[in-house]
Amino acid sequence: MRAAREAGAGVRSEGRKRRCSPKLSTRLLVGVVAVALALVSCGDSRAEREEERARADAAGVVTTTFTILADFASAVAGDRMEVRTLTPVGAEVHEHELRPRDFVNIEEADIVLYNGYMIEQWMPQVRQVARDEVELHAVAELTGADTIPIRLGEFEGDPDPHLWMDPAIAIRYVEVIRDIVVEIDPEGSETYERNSAAYIEELERLKVDLEERLAVIAEDQRVLITSEAAFLYFAEAFGFVHDGVWGTNHEDEGTPEQLARVVDIVTERRPGAIFYESTISDRHIRSVSDDTGVPVAGPLYVDSVSDPDGEAPTYLEMMRLNAERIVDALGE
Repeated sequence: MRAAREAGAGVRSEGRKRRCSPKLSTRLLVGVVAVALALVSCGDSRAEREEERARADAAGVVTTTFTILADFASAVAGDRMEVRTLTPVGAEVHEHELRPRDFVNIEEADIVLYNGYMIEQWMPQVRQVARDEVELHAVAELTGADTIPIRLGEFEGDPDPHLWMDPAIAIRYVEVIRDIVVEIDPEGSETYERNSAAYIEELERLKVDLEERLAVIAEDQRVLITSEAAFLYFAEAFGFVHDGVWGTNHEDEGTPEQLARVVDIVTERRPGAIFYESTISDRHIRSVSDDTGVPVAGPLYVDSVSDPDGEAPTYLEMMRLNAERIVDALGE
């Protein structure tokens, strides 16, 4: 199974070489990892070293590529495994550049969880850093959920990778993660089964709550316009027409042609507001607003939760906040 997964990922990466960031050579990566480990080690404070000693009791290290996956993995693993993330809070996952601490987190991982469907175009670098025995799991692809194609731009027709924006598919993410951690730590299976069952109940309740909350928006106002068209699964789950200035953050963003197209859509549909996302500048949406007179709302959360003390520190809270902001803007 692992070979099949990696072979499939290799085919996708090979077909997109011109679109991906240039690969670092293996020799250079080894050198970078060595330097990173040295720098991080030298910079560790006494408190950090004590924290590392406390972590030694964990059953393993799960390294995830971005905060949504980290939140799911933490819900499943609880205190039994240590969960780390590469893309920091507040950053979008598409074109993350590995930092010194990332090399450490990859090198120390027992498993690496990534989304797949080409959202992390930097995965070849992760594969080169990870130890040979460490498996990389494309969680979204392993769910087996039906995908929706990207509908505009350079990547039109490719599977849109933001499957987690439908809570029903998020449940399948959790089930995949549960099965993966049970495989590497069978002694903790009872803990993982219990944690995942409780979290799946919360996700089921979330979907019902969002359906009820969003139902107040009139049919002619169920038009969701954002910077990146990353709400396709959300829109299908909750009955919205969705579009964006661009199709995915892998392509050029905010070109005159993209802006003109969305200005025409907004002028015709006249939604109550148009939205920007927490990891993206609002300048393009504000440009559309200036041309159409339709107000700007947001931010909505897609690629990242907020800081722990922020307004959307978990997936559950970010989805509820998104719904509240959409209702506030489109529901009157």
